[in-house]
Amino acid sequence: MGKDSPVHRSRAGAEASERLRGKLSHRPLLRRLAEGWRRRVPSGLTFWLSFLLLHVFLFLPVVLMDREDGSILPAVRIAGQTPYRVWVEVTSWRRGPDLLRFNSEIVLFVALWAVVKPLRRTSIRLVFVALYLLFFVYYQYEGSSVTFFNVEPVFYGQLRMATEGLSFFLQNARVTSAFVAGILLLIAGGAVAVAWLSRSVLPETDPGRLTRAVLVILALFAIGQAIARWADLERPEMVFSSVTAKIARNISASQRMHREVQRLEMVEIPIEKESTSYELVSRPPIYLIFVESYGSVLYKRNDWRAQYRELTERLDQKLSAGGWHVASALSLAPTWGGGSWMSYTSALFGLRVSSDPQYYALLDKYESGGYPDLGSFLKEQSYSYYRLSALSMGLPPEQWERYAKFYGVDRWLLYEDLDFVGPEYGWGPAPPDQFSLNLAREAIRGETEGPFLFFTITQNSHYPWTPLPELVESWRTLNQPGPAPPPSSELIEHSERRQNYWNAIEYQMEMLTEFILSEPNEQAIFVLVGDHQPPRVSRREDGWDTPMHVIAKDGPFVASFEEYGFTKGLAVWEPEPAFRHEGFRSLFVRLLLAEYGDGASLPPYLPGGVSLEERPGVDSRPH
Repeated sequence: MGKDSPVHRSRAGAEASERLRGKLSHRPLLRRLAEGWRRRVPSGLTFWLSFLLLHVFLFLPVVLMDREDGSILPAVRIAGQTPYRVWVEVTSWRRGPDLLRFNSEIVLFVALWAVVKPLRRTSIRLVFVALYLLFFVYYQYEGSSVTFFNVEPVFYGQLRMATEGLSFFLQNARVTSAFVAGILLLIAGGAVAVAWLSRSVLPETDPGRLTRAVLVILALFAIGQAIARWADLERPEMVFSSVTAKIARNISASQRMHREVQRLEMVEIPIEKESTSYELVSRPPIYLIFVESYGSVLYKRNDWRAQYRELTERLDQKLSAGGWHVASALSLAPTWGGGSWMSYTSALFGLRVSSDPQYYALLDKYESGGYPDLGSFLKEQSYSYYRLSALSMGLPPEQWERYAKFYGVDRWLLYEDLDFVGPEYGWGPAPPDQFSLNLAREAIRGETEGPFLFFTITQNSHYPWTPLPELVESWRTLNQPGPAPPPSSELIEHSERRQNYWNAIEYQMEMLTEFILSEPNEQAIFVLVGDHQPPRVSRREDGWDTPMHVIAKDGPFVASFEEYGFTKGLAVWEPEPAFRHEGFRSLFVRLLLAEYGDGASLPPYLPGGVSLEERPGVDSRPH
């Protein structure tokens, strides 16, 4: 019987089928599933689904992070818009993040694969997977930077913040092996999913004439966008954005920031020490309290604005009944959504500190002290300088010592000094602010009969704003053992997150009002300042300004701030920032000397803080 006989051919076909089944049975499960999918679904549909999914994966985390502005589908404004503006929003530029966006490099890569046959190699596909994972990381980095801090990503500015924050987290967080394993599995699963989708987006066979034509059109459109809007190509608002342009701009911004830090390291801060020319005759105790996440967003939403109006009117009445006067303004903070240390350092130093490299350059330069800040001025006027940090997550003693020298603090009260045994709350976690502040004041008054500057930043209004302690009649009763409050969760509705924020601010302002009303010294001055807008519940158009309140029983002293843009009461009902954090030091010293000084000529007010370009000049007031 010959090889070409029907029986031989039938036997050979059966053997070939058996070998094929054997090969398939040994193939990885993922590949067999993929092949099964391709046999059941038309290749064109598989391609476009995979193509869109790859882009959805790039932008979905950002949409989920930005619950204020993000949306699944584009939020295109049509009413009152010209056809051209609608076209621009659909194809070029949309403010809020959504899922119908494209990465120009991916579009061009896939189009070249479809058109240029020699590129259809496994090695090229591996390059695509590697690039995609890099792009994914960058988009999440950009999204978190814009969403949480309202700043564009700058490698140089955020590297040290990231490494310092990670180090702090690892030292204090209880990271379990299960958590680490889950993160590793998530990363591995994402890489496998991208590799699987890439086999459909970059097929070994011809994708078809129609698919090639649409890809070429998309590629040409991406190229046209790059030519027409090159200056905007790196912006997250672009419908077609380029990671290449983003990284190039990031590098350029990093180089510019590096030069600014070098200038800061080289120049001497041009401030004269006021104590050589000025003297306080009367020395009232001063409380400078930064209120975590206390932002002007409270003015920007109708529901919060109504609640805030009711709250401030009620608290104003309490303070007025107690003989306290209040003046308030909105002040532009140097940071947004986080980075409190830059905000309060700007106010204390009278110098705008808006990036971590700037902050650490100052820290390195003045780690042994010597910067002429508000604390040093008051210490030379016979004040004692106290600070409080109530976080249970601590730093090594040598780190606290370094910060104490940098700020010139006489005594830094830490969590260990509080002897707290009760339930702790929120970020850190930390004791109730009502307990921490009252205990610190009691400790200070027990140590000194002289004037003092007390600085702290509240903890209970820190994100995630829950759980919150109760406001009690006697703060000492909070220091009793009890069950820990339930931990917060990210898996909540956005409306609940907004409510948590309001609850935290309401608690904080009521607590601080009671703290002021219980102050035994009639001459005391309180300054309450918001450090930055709250993350997750603010939008970029809400701005960078935060409330600032000056509160004292000395009516003329409080009223003197009105000449510089402050208004009476806790609220500012025409919410336009009239002030800047870096202007606080010079204005406060000027008005303190005007009210309590020896009558000598006053130092200048520097609305924009100290300039590193030239020495300060004459008095300048906001118009």
